[in-house]
Amino acid sequence: MALRVGRRLALGLLLAGSLAARAQPATDDWNGFDLSGLDLPAAGLANGGQPRDGIPALDDPKFRPASDVGMGFEERVVGVVIGGVARAYPRSVLVWHEVVNDRIGEQPFVLVYSPLSGTVAGFDARSAAGADRFGVSGLVYNSGTLLFDRASESLWLPMEGLAIAGPRKGQRLTAIDATETSWADWLTRYPKTEVLTANTGHDRPYGRDPYADYVSDSELRFPVAARNDRYHPKEPVLVLGHEGRYKAYPFVELAAHDTAFTDEFAGTTYHIDFNYADQRALVSDADGKPVPTATEYWFAWHAGHPSDAVYRARPP
Repeated sequence: MALRVGRRLALGLLLAGSLAARAQPATDDWNGFDLSGLDLPAAGLANGGQPRDGIPALDDPKFRPASDVGMGFEERVVGVVIGGVARAYPRSVLVWHEVVNDRIGEQPFVLVYSPLSGTVAGFDARSAAGADRFGVSGLVYNSGTLLFDRASESLWLPMEGLAIAGPRKGQRLTAIDATETSWADWLTRYPKTEVLTANTGHDRPYGRDPYADYVSDSELRFPVAARNDRYHPKEPVLVLGHEGRYKAYPFVELAAHDTAFTDEFAGTTYHIDFNYADQRALVSDADGKPVPTATEYWFAWHAGHPSDAVYRARPP
C-alpha cells in the first residue's frame, strides 16, 4: 500500500492513495489511538491508509473579501454565519483538508467536510470543554472521516459530533449551522462574505479534485456496518438532530416539493426550504430561527442510523 500511495504522491494525487486503498490493517494498526472502549459495530471501522494528520487540518485559515474572489458561480462552498459574520469555504480547498479549526470573535468552531461520506457539519468547539482543536485521525468509520481532538486524542464521529473512544467518550459537540451550496447562492444571500483562500501553508493542487468520479459511482472504498439500496449510495441527505435523535431527508425526496414545506420531528415543527438548482437545504424553527443541520451520503447515514426515521414525500 505504501508503494502505491508513494507513486500517487509522486504524481501529485496526494489523497488518491487513500481512496484506492483496499487492504485492511492489522487489528492493532489504529494510528496509536486507544479503541479499547469502542462500543460501535467493528464492521464499520477501518484504517484509511493515512497516518494521523496525514490529511492536514487547517488551523490558521486565511480569508479574503468576496470582491477579490474569482470563483465560478456553480462552484461548491460550505457557508457559516456567526455573530453576523459570514464565511464561505470552497470545496476545492476543503477536499484536501477535511477539517478546519476556525474562530469568529470569541467563538471557536470546527468545520468538517468528509468527501468519502459526503459529511458536512459544523460544531461549537467550546462545547468540548477544552478540546477546541481537531485533526484527521487517518481512521474511517462507515467509510467516513473520524476526527480526533488534540487535547485528549479522543475519536469523534463527524456528523453527530459524538466522541466514540478515548477520555471524552460519550460527549457531544453543540452543532452550528453549516450549509453546502453553490457560490452563486451563498454570494447572493451574503454579498459581504469572507472566503477561505488557498493560502494554507500546504502544497496541494487546489482546483484538482481527487474524488471527481467518486460521487457518481456506487462503489464504497471502505466497509460499512449496514447497507440499504433504497437510494443511490451517494444520494445526499439532509440530517436533523434533536437530543441524540436523528431524521434523514434525502434530496430526491425534498425535490418532490415545489415550495418550502413543514415537517414534524421529535415534537418540533421545522420549516424546510430546498433549492434544487443549488442543491441546498435551509431549515428553520417555528419562529424562523435557523436550525443547525448536517448533510451526508445515504450509505453513510444508513450505516450509522439503520433504524432512524427517513422522510418520504410520497407513500412508498
